[in-house]
Parts: sequence; structure tokens; C-alpha cells
Amino acid sequence: MDKTYVQLWSVRQDLEKDFIGTLKRIADIGYSGLEFAGNYGGYAAGELKKLLADMKLAPLSAHITSDNVAGHIDFAAELGLEYIIDPAARIGNYEEAAAFSEKLNTAGKLCKDAGITFGYHNHRHEFMPCKDGTLMDTMLKNTDPSLVCFQLDVGWSACAGMDNVAFINKYPGRFKLIHVKECSTEAGPEKPHDFSQYPKDENGWPILPPELIRSFEEEDSWNVALGKGLIDWKAIRDTALPGGAEAFIIEREYDYAGDVYQCLVEDWAFLRAL
Repeated sequence: MDKTYVQLWSVRQDLEKDFIGTLKRIADIGYSGLEFAGNYGGYAAGELKKLLADMKLAPLSAHITSDNVAGHIDFAAELGLEYIIDPAARIGNYEEAAAFSEKLNTAGKLCKDAGITFGYHNHRHEFMPCKDGTLMDTMLKNTDPSLVCFQLDVGWSACAGMDNVAFINKYPGRFKLIHVKECSTEAGPEKPHDFSQYPKDENGWPILPPELIRSFEEEDSWNVALGKGLIDWKAIRDTALPGGAEAFIIEREYDYAGDVYQCLVEDWAFLRAL
């Protein structure tokens, strides 16, 4: 695979400490470009675009929620993003999934008018069953393909118990981006967490009980080295690329090697060898 990308959530702590140095380390590994996750280093769009060009990193995409697209679209267009992806929605039943699909269509129209493709990124809860099959099926059926694509996180969908190859084949042309994440455990779909029930810290983040933190840490540890888990990556490649996928993006949620950059080197090498 000639081009490989990385979701910057993978190195979020390092970005806070040394934004440019972190991007240079990613470029030195050999990644083709980036998917942003809310941190642009405080740079104006034009300035950041030049910095990325100097490092030979393409600004491919960014995770921005549907409700916030309007406020970010001018920046995204000037930066040169090809995609804006909603990273998650708290939907737990058919009615919520159908209603949220309209939000996706609205955001998709704004992006299309700016020359950007809009999409949605799954976790596990979108594969909860409903009358359409799963909530993900509901969103796929109720969004306009000319306005909304999907970024299939094959790690989370495999963890939810889905057959990724069959699912990609079921909706040809809809999965424009593939999030590359290996999962070691088939845990089934989960209900979305309601974080509003917890008190907030001084930065507005929910203060989670210890048992919930432990469960999240266990889930993170399912994110193992590529090729060491549930997924047949050659089958994903041979299905997704003919099915319209335009980029594979590494998202590293767990540092299995004791050094996230070592993980990213191994991830890059694995994809390049596919």
C-alpha cells in the first residue's frame, strides 16, 4: 500500500507538548498524511498548510462533530482537507439513529458546498440491533450517498462481531476511508455511555468512577499489533479498495510496545507490506 495516514489522536499527549516535533516524527516514519483530532497547534490554516507541505504530510481529514462543522468549515477548506468526519454520536435505538442521519445530511451539504467530503466514524454501539439490522444500517440507509460517506473503523466493527468484508460489500461505494485498528477480542456491540451523569472537573471533563476507567483501559488493551488480532487485512484491502475506499488511516489507541512511535513504525511497515 503506497499511501498510509495516521489519526493524530494516537499521539495527542505529545502534540500538546511539542506540536511540530511530533509531526516531524510522524513524517520521518514515512506516513503520507494526517487526520486531525481537534489540535491544530494554534496555527492559522494557511500557515499550517505550508508547514505540512514542508514536511510532505498531506492534510487528509479531521474529526469534527456534525454540530460543529459550520464553525470549522472555512478553516478546513483553507487547510485543504479532503474529508471532515464526525467521530461519534450517542445513538442507542432506531429512532435516534434515523434522526441523527438528518444531521449527517445537513452537515454533508455544508461540506459538499465547500468542496469537502463529509462522513461518519463508527465505534461498537452503532452495531446494536434494530429493525434495519443494526443502527449503522439505519444511518447508511437514511443518509444521502452524495452528501455522506462512512469511515469504517474495522477494529471496532470486528470487536462488535461484524463480518467486515460482508458489510463493505453490502454498501458498495459508501466506505471512503478505512480506520486501521486491530482488535483481539470479539465483545459484541455496546450501549453508548452517558457521560452527562458524572460530575465535571475544572476543564469540563467527566470524572469517571474507577470501575469504568478500568473497563476502558481493558478495552484499550484489545488494540493490539496489526496482524495479531481478529482481522484478515488482505481481505479488507481486497474488498475496500475496489469498493471505493480512498485511504487507510492508522489509529493507535493503545501502546502495546511501550513506545507509541514503535507501534506506529510497525503499523506503517505492516500496511506498506500489504
